[in-house]
Amino acid sequence: MLFFKSKSKYLNKLRTFKKDLAPIGFYFDIFSTDIFQIPILPIPMRIDKLSNGEPTLFITPNREKLEKVFKRLNLEVNFHLFYTMGITNFLNYANLKQKELTLRGLDNDKIRKWWKASNNMSAINPDLAKSFTFITSQFLKTYSYIDKNNLDPTQNKDEYKNRLIKYCDSVIKYFRNKIEKNIFFIKNEDKIEMEKLYLERKQKYYPLVIKLPVNNLVTNKTSELGFVPYLIYDDLLDSFHYNKNLLKNTTDDAINLKVYEDNEIINKTSNIDDIRTKAYKIELKDLNLNEILHRLKIY
Repeated sequence: MLFFKSKSKYLNKLRTFKKDLAPIGFYFDIFSTDIFQIPILPIPMRIDKLSNGEPTLFITPNREKLEKVFKRLNLEVNFHLFYTMGITNFLNYANLKQKELTLRGLDNDKIRKWWKASNNMSAINPDLAKSFTFITSQFLKTYSYIDKNNLDPTQNKDEYKNRLIKYCDSVIKYFRNKIEKNIFFIKNEDKIEMEKLYLERKQKYYPLVIKLPVNNLVTNKTSELGFVPYLIYDDLLDSFHYNKNLLKNTTDDAINLKVYEDNEIINKTSNIDDIRTKAYKIELKDLNLNEILHRLKIY
């Protein structure tokens, strides 16, 4: 009698590529879940770099342009809490996803290695920064409208939903337009250069790998790493289409955006005292990873 050893459906480790830049950004979402109770979400939600302790390029919005939006709307974002919640949500999701794929949770040392390496990576990409600046600006305009008009998600359900649908539509239109134009801007030394997002053949899109110069702040050496911006934009389109469909087709209530004020992530400028303003200016790299890990029940 012959016995055949079946292959396990679980992975030993997640595959990753050294020359992959793997950018990730964070944005305000409008629906909470069991994992994302305060839904500041990472996108793309890929965990291979984190799982292997390899660096990720963090995409951050243009703070100078956002300051103008803050001033106009009389709002401020506490970036310390925004990024803390974004990283916390990412680690929670990655831990659950890795258990699903490998039966093991995230390794604490790999998380620390990933965090250190990611913060030692520097690359400038004006196109991605502009895109995440737009998403944040549109969300804050929506938040401000709801707040100023005292819209309640229960008492003013239809108007509240319609305003959130309008927010989704603005982001969907923005990224559809970017994909249709098929132009992606990169900064190479002091020059802004144009690249294509994809090749089109017989009405099919073939996403292209774009290479960026990336500086290691420890060694001060520069190398070229690649990524596929089309896939990031496609992920964002999928996310906002999904939210729009939920808003239109479900009877469930959308998140009450006041959750961001209740948790002091978004506040009116006039309500912020001088002592707390430093938290609103903090950069992602300034976060204390130990504090974040301490908050997570999985460690």
